Amino acid sequence: MVVIRGRNRGRNADLGSHPSGHTAVRDTEPVQAPSSRWLFTGADGRMTAYATSGAGIVRWTETDRGTFDGPATIEVEGWDGRLSLAGSAEGYVCFAGLRLSAASGAHHVVFSTQYQTGRPLIDWHDLGRPAAAGTEADDEVVSGPVVVVNQVSGSVHVLVSLRHGGILRRSRTGDGRWGRWKTVTPQTYPGQLTASMPTGGPLEVLAVSQAGSVDRWVGAGGGRFELRDRFGMALADGTQTALETARKRTTYLWRYPGDGSLLAWRARSANDTGGVLPLGGAGGVGRPGVGRAAIGGYDCTVVAQNGAHGGVEVTAYVTENEGYGTWWAPLGDPGTPVHAPQPGVDGAGNLVVAALDGTGSLLMARQDPAQDGLAFGPWSREGTHALSAGAGQR
Repeated sequence: MVVIRGRNRGRNADLGSHPSGHTAVRDTEPVQAPSSRWLFTGADGRMTAYATSGAGIVRWTETDRGTFDGPATIEVEGWDGRLSLAGSAEGYVCFAGLRLSAASGAHHVVFSTQYQTGRPLIDWHDLGRPAAAGTEADDEVVSGPVVVVNQVSGSVHVLVSLRHGGILRRSRTGDGRWGRWKTVTPQTYPGQLTASMPTGGPLEVLAVSQAGSVDRWVGAGGGRFELRDRFGMALADGTQTALETARKRTTYLWRYPGDGSLLAWRARSANDTGGVLPLGGAGGVGRPGVGRAAIGGYDCTVVAQNGAHGGVEVTAYVTENEGYGTWWAPLGDPGTPVHAPQPGVDGAGNLVVAALDGTGSLLMARQDPAQDGLAFGPWSREGTHALSAGAGQR
């Protein structure tokens, strides 16, 4: 592993992270998946995978030959390790994380953007310590930050959940102006929050209340949010994720804590009955990776997970057609335990599934376009060699 060291210029110079050279990084530095999607395809068709460590952001970048350079670490002074990412319609990647301020010793939210594949991030913007009118000045961030991009206007929202002050957001307009921290809801949510902004729709937030209910708050205009849905449903905290599945519509996924099975949920609408929809299978562990891809001419939702029997499993079904049933297929033995599988689409339109192993290495299984159906080739440890001779197919 290598590290990119560098410095920033200007008012945020204490945050540091422009690449200027490469040096070795300690092999003992733990590498973890972000709490969000972490595999992106840029405007040039090349993929980039991201992780987080105690030093900063870890990045693997696809080359013109289809191999990957990396891993490289973009160091951030005082980095907390929490990281959320979101992609824009233009192929930009937005980053939100937490760092300890050298001046105050408090956690600050920081934000940056990568505009081109393999290029440096822009200077980190310090969004300060989250606080809104009437909240405690020394309140603690218990969940987040979560970053969401408006795919139409280009505006960006960064959300956090505070131990006492509820859920807050700070937003940037499409022309780059940041507002102040504002309250989404003063109600306290101790677990992880999930946010989405489907195309043409308002910002919405899903969180589990202290009483155990699942609450969905939706922007109602004028900076206000309304509680649109509240229902009792057991949810394994840390497993929830969101995916835009239609214009103005988001599907949320999480695990049922009793058996680890995956459930999907959508709000009811004129075109969709919504509600809770089981995704079948024998369950699994951790947050699933979700995405959309064109498979056989159909718009499909792709879900990858660490299955109950070990290893990575994948399913794909016509988007918003969970009720017709889903079938899980194993992706073969990568030769090492892996976690946080994440589906994506490469520049040629083929499906890929990436995962991380215990050493912080990036592994990837790619769709084999020469075979019918959803067939994958062998797992590879990117930058080195193939790990397994075969992979599952569906």
